[in-house]
Amino acid sequence: MQYQEVHIFKLGENAWSLQWQSSPSRELLQFLLAVKENLQKEFDAEIIHTYTEILLKRVRGAFLSDAVLEVRFREIIKSTTPLSDQKANIHRIPVCYESSFGEDLESYLKAISLTLGQLIELHTKPLYTVYFMGFLPGFPYLDGLDERLYIERKSVPSQRVKKGSVAIGGKQTGIYPQDSPGGWYTIGHSPITLFDVSKQQPSPCVAGDYIRFYAIDATEHTLLKEQNEIECVFPITEVYGG
Repeated sequence: MQYQEVHIFKLGENAWSLQWQSSPSRELLQFLLAVKENLQKEFDAEIIHTYTEILLKRVRGAFLSDAVLEVRFREIIKSTTPLSDQKANIHRIPVCYESSFGEDLESYLKAISLTLGQLIELHTKPLYTVYFMGFLPGFPYLDGLDERLYIERKSVPSQRVKKGSVAIGGKQTGIYPQDSPGGWYTIGHSPITLFDVSKQQPSPCVAGDYIRFYAIDATEHTLLKEQNEIECVFPITEVYGG
């Protein structure tokens, strides 16, 4: 079975790291999510994952030796079957790609030598995989950006990137769910909400979901923003493979 080769080591008194040497992929993600689910059934711990790693923090089980714990981690990994990828949520995110909505848009287009139309086509075409949430509450780490849109992060980060800004940095694209400093190039803005602490599930996105961007004009942006100010608007969600 794939992904049995894993490096396991202890971090401090009661934390463990499980690291895979494989390159990030959707297939590996589905396996990590399944391993994480099985670990949560057995261990009282905070368990998080990244692209190729699972971290267990504040592991309760001091009565077990480190050697026994490592053996049990490996047993769980060996017996894990990746989650099914037949169905997954697709969150459709509207974006206004106009210079008044993306403060770095013109400098970004100049740097990558593309037209606005080419940017929109390349940015809206992929089905992006949500790998995990981090950096800010509700910030999705995405995979799938066309390499023609890659750009080095800003040498001097912006002091304030507006909530809803859609940006590109390095090999990634993302949406800022709150106002925040940031070093990515903002290319547009989405008027919908990606994080609302008042909701039972504050973020509509979870690891394993998909995101697809679609272009809107300034008029549509204004209408959606007004609607969002009256009542929090999450993305339109479809089911992939359903």
